[in-house]
This record gives sequence, C-alpha cells and structure tokens, in this order.
Amino acid sequence: MGREIRRVPPNWEHPKKKTFDWRTGREVENYQPLYDEPFAPAMREWIKEWEAWEAGTHEDFAEHSKECPNYWDWSSGPPDPHYYRPDWKEGEATWFQVYETISEGTPVTPPFATKAELADYLARNGDFWDQLRTKEGRQEGPAAWGREAAERFVKSEWAPSMMVTTTAAGVDIKTARDGI
Repeated sequence: MGREIRRVPPNWEHPKKKTFDWRTGREVENYQPLYDEPFAPAMREWIKEWEAWEAGTHEDFAEHSKECPNYWDWSSGPPDPHYYRPDWKEGEATWFQVYETISEGTPVTPPFATKAELADYLARNGDFWDQLRTKEGRQEGPAAWGREAAERFVKSEWAPSMMVTTTAAGVDIKTARDGI
C-alpha cells in the first residue's frame, strides 16, 4: 500500500462514480478505484482457479473444501469489471500518473507526458490528498513535497503510504512527501 507511478494513455481521464459523503451529507463524485491490469486476464485467472477447485486439484482444495464447497466461498466471487482499467494496446500508455494503492488504485495527480513534469508538479503542489489536507487545515505547511522528495519518489516510482517509528522522543510519522 502506498503511492506508485502508473503508465496511462495521454490525457487519461480516470473514471469517476457518485458516492455519498457522510461528512457533508450529500452525493459527490469520486474516482472509481481500478486495479492496474485489464479485466480479461484477471477473469481468466479466476476461471482457471475455479476449474482447479471443481476438479479437486486446487492447492487449497483438500484443506478447505469441507467449509467452502464452492470456489467463490473460498476466494470470493469472480472479478468485477468495474474495478479494472481498460485493456490498453501496447505502447498506448506513455504518460505518468501517481496513484494511491490503499484501494485498488485512484489517481492523486493529473497525468503527465514526462517524469520531469510529474516531479515538478509534486515539488510545487504535492498530491491531491496533500492539497485537500492543506485546504482543510489538517496539514501544517504547504502541500508541496519539495524538489528532493519529489525527485526521489519519481526515481523509485513507489513509496509506502506512511512510515511510523517510535523513538525516545516519541512517534515520528513520515509520508512520501517527506522523502521516504
């Protein structure tokens, strides 16, 4: 779980869905969480595992078939196509966008043609969550990550959601914007 850079088509507009916001008491539009893979391979894998369960050859069948006679009881139901990204053609996803991966994945920056543009954006603006926390007064200081943290993240293409350490001085919490 954390932040990762995903490749997306130029000017990609991540799909949205309407949800109820309990804080405001109204319906709002939010990004639809998506796994970073198309639906068809995920479905093929589920069918393969289901067939193995039905044949009694699945690696977990002997141990769990009594309490879970149906494969979907053991693994959950088949994949939901609403949670998978489109099946982009080879070479189509050439831009860069940061996603949070606590859910299946939702964007936390706009898409950019280059990693340098993405690093510039993070250095100046932070991600969408940093911007919201700053706007609501829940984050001290600017939303911006700063140049060093932004470039470190863009180079590694991934960072954990947060890192918590306990020291003699107390608890220290760091996020991607802190350069972890």
